[in-house]
Amino acid sequence: MNNKFLKELCILIVSYESEKKINLLLKNISKNISILIVENSRNFKLKTKIEKKFKNVNVLIPKDNLGFANSLNFATKKIKKKYIMYMDSDVNINTKSIYRLLTEAKKVKRFGAITPKIYKQNYKDLITKKNKNGMHEVSYNTGCVMLFKTEILKKMNYFDNSFFLYFEELDYYKRCIEAKYPIFMYDKVTITHGLSASIDVELRDEYRKIRNWHYCWSKFFYYKKHFGYLTGLSKTLPNIIKSIKKILICILKFKFKKIPFFYAELEGLFCSYLNIRPFYRIKKS
Repeated sequence: MNNKFLKELCILIVSYESEKKINLLLKNISKNISILIVENSRNFKLKTKIEKKFKNVNVLIPKDNLGFANSLNFATKKIKKKYIMYMDSDVNINTKSIYRLLTEAKKVKRFGAITPKIYKQNYKDLITKKNKNGMHEVSYNTGCVMLFKTEILKKMNYFDNSFFLYFEELDYYKRCIEAKYPIFMYDKVTITHGLSASIDVELRDEYRKIRNWHYCWSKFFYYKKHFGYLTGLSKTLPNIIKSIKKILICILKFKFKKIPFFYAELEGLFCSYLNIRPFYRIKKS
């Protein structure tokens, strides 16, 4: 494995107190790769611990919780490497897989992102062009691992800061494809992804509320941005009906503790309808 090759890459991770996941992830990554972590929790002790344990890691702590898109942009503008690979803290990936993705990137001049195959993800309706070398063009792939060429990321004006959580990669992919920068899925590298496990267990309930709120806010915003207000309404009307139905069931079954999860969905939607910027943040006890 060419270590000089790996020095062209910086790995970027966005975290909110995901220390356990980050430690597991970093153990499998070569010390020859620069790693930048944006820690949104203002936990300076965590920064010190990680930087002391992993000498190739630098932890940035912004003044506010920036969310995913803004955190990625915040960090990317500080990176001078030719390639940037974003990854969630709960992915199962190693240096060999990283190297193989980077090797493929060297062969492709124009791409918006190169992604691995995600274990158990159904690609039947996502692959738009199959290639014999395993580099398939896709309309979408889960953004838990995305390899970018820094200059192209800059040309695409990075990610849209309006998205705090969810739909940010779909928005980026759509803009790339329209600009003739394909999104690739390399099927010779398969990874597993732990989904919401990237947040530590003690914050799980609070994260569920923030996840529901922002998913609904971002869903409407995405469709409004690309297809218009009425399309946004039609795409999110089923979310309103589903949330109200679940709240009523909770009331009838006296499961009042579950109501805030579904109320968060409604609040996120109506804030998006009213063009109120996403404000919901994790509230630590």
